[in-house]
Amino acid sequence: MIFDALHYFETLASQNRLCREHGFKPAFCSGPDSIEGIMQEFQKTANFVMIDDTTDQNLYSEGVSYFKRRVYTVFVLASYRWDDMEDREQKLNLCREIFQQFVRRMIWDKEHREDEDDDITFLNVEKIYSKEFGRYTMSGVTGLYFMVENDEPESMEYEDEQQLESEWVTE
Repeated sequence: MIFDALHYFETLASQNRLCREHGFKPAFCSGPDSIEGIMQEFQKTANFVMIDDTTDQNLYSEGVSYFKRRVYTVFVLASYRWDDMEDREQKLNLCREIFQQFVRRMIWDKEHREDEDDDITFLNVEKIYSKEFGRYTMSGVTGLYFMVENDEPESMEYEDEQQLESEWVTE
């Protein structure tokens, strides 16, 4: 069974106590370029956990086995009073703490839920990349994003010549 990362990160955002207390709304975006459109909702919602519903991926070989590596990106964003750098720092610290809580939960889930059907086995919690947004990246918004990999086995072999021929025209 393929790990449903989008649902997993949405659940983390909706069940995290700090996210709830500070009104972080889980939402989906399609890459960093679509964040601006979603941020129009900042008039109604001040804070978001946005899960990128597109992934970077590659296929690689480990000896005789193949794996598909999907890279998932999650944005933790909070609005601040535009001209108040102290408020910005407080909101950035809030985003940092949420990120730390997400990472701790991912590690716990990987260690304790490997036998369940959600197939979190291949989530790579040993290496999580994160980057904070600079002071002037988005006007009135601070936060960070993190990227986590999920490597799943991928069958790249043909069962027999008939299967090969069914996928290719050899005329």
